[in-house]
Amino acid sequence: MSRSPDAAPGAETAEPEAKRAEPDAMASRPGVTTVRLGAKPTRPVRRWPLVLLRVCTCVLLLLTLAQPVLAGMFITGDTDLLDVHALNATLVSTMSWLTVAAAVTLWRPGGGPAWPIGLTLLVAGLVEAQSGFGYARDLALHIPLGVALVAGLTAQTYWVFAHRTGRAKGGNR
Repeated sequence: MSRSPDAAPGAETAEPEAKRAEPDAMASRPGVTTVRLGAKPTRPVRRWPLVLLRVCTCVLLLLTLAQPVLAGMFITGDTDLLDVHALNATLVSTMSWLTVAAAVTLWRPGGGPAWPIGLTLLVAGLVEAQSGFGYARDLALHIPLGVALVAGLTAQTYWVFAHRTGRAKGGNR
């Protein structure tokens, strides 16, 4: 127990649970680090699920960035590229679901945060809607949703590379 500087004399406050957390024996194993999430105690986090999520997200972003290029080349007269655009849409869909699986492994067994699962599920659902609008030739929805997907996946890619496991804020980098 400690006293807060602006607390009344004699008032005691409990120290945050994160400060009292004992070092985890598993954290000393190779390939395992700890991550602080809010005021919760540290927990072991495996690095390979984050690397897997990074790879899946990068591949998904690259496949998604190829889509407007293929569509633009189709519009300029190369009609064979519509088939390549459709094939790439299948690859984007498959990769979006693999990214969901990678987000699940980041959470369990990786020990990381669970919220990327919801984000990747949202992206996978939007990719499926995007494919449906494309096959239906509903360009009024297909094109803006494609722009939103590229922007969202760019932000997701930024997050997976900005996220660091096992580093407390303000600590040595």
